[in-house]
Amino acid sequence: MNRKLLLVDIGNTRAKWCVSDPAKDGDFDFVYGALPHTESPFSLQGTNQLQSLIQVKESISHVILCSVASASIDSLWHQWFAQHLPGTAISVFDSSLDFVHVGNLYQAPSDLGNDRWAAIIGGYHYGPKGNYLIVNSGTATTIDYVNQDLKFNGGWILPGVNMMLQSLGSKTALLPNLSQHPQYEVNENIFGNSTESAILQGVLHAQLGSIQFVLDHQPEIRHLIISGGNGALIHKNLDLNAFSSCTVTLDPYVIFRGLRLWYLQTIK
Repeated sequence: MNRKLLLVDIGNTRAKWCVSDPAKDGDFDFVYGALPHTESPFSLQGTNQLQSLIQVKESISHVILCSVASASIDSLWHQWFAQHLPGTAISVFDSSLDFVHVGNLYQAPSDLGNDRWAAIIGGYHYGPKGNYLIVNSGTATTIDYVNQDLKFNGGWILPGVNMMLQSLGSKTALLPNLSQHPQYEVNENIFGNSTESAILQGVLHAQLGSIQFVLDHQPEIRHLIISGGNGALIHKNLDLNAFSSCTVTLDPYVIFRGLRLWYLQTIK
């Protein structure tokens, strides 16, 4: 049996994981799951969510862990690994680590979010010659650019879709909190004709407009990679006809892809 990697991305609101065979190129195994931080991996929901992972634990030889969560949440997951994957090697990925193909010119690399750096590395899969933009739409939305010299110079951090919706609902007296609103689409009329639609349209266009602004000011970008919990929403509502000069890819696994590339170039 091939020895496999367990790739774990512990974000701001939930943990995600998938299994990858480092000996094979291409996509990941279908052992994928996610657990919100409101649930412990030892809880009933956590046990149920992690059952498919437990079933393949004998094939896992290495855990690559990327986290931006609190020390207490990280500690719970390390306890879970110790119980269910005893003796398995664990490598903790962080943004101070080098990747041979992409230079990190951030002023203080250790201040860069670990998940951002993993996604930037993952983008190399699509843009081995550089000029690619990574948009990760999660709790926050991050927009990061790698230039033609394969150097990451910096990017943007802005509130994500749900954070914007929550902020409007919690910081005003009369506006509703629409953060649990079902997924929505850009209306043919971009202006909302009700309070609810005005909020939804405004928040969505703020996200889309940020991406468009970067593309307008960096016309040399050839690859746009979209990921994150709201990545599908962003991708669905982009005007793809406006991006004739670059490819647009929705990849929910781009952070995992970066962790795998880093492992292959650094540890294996």
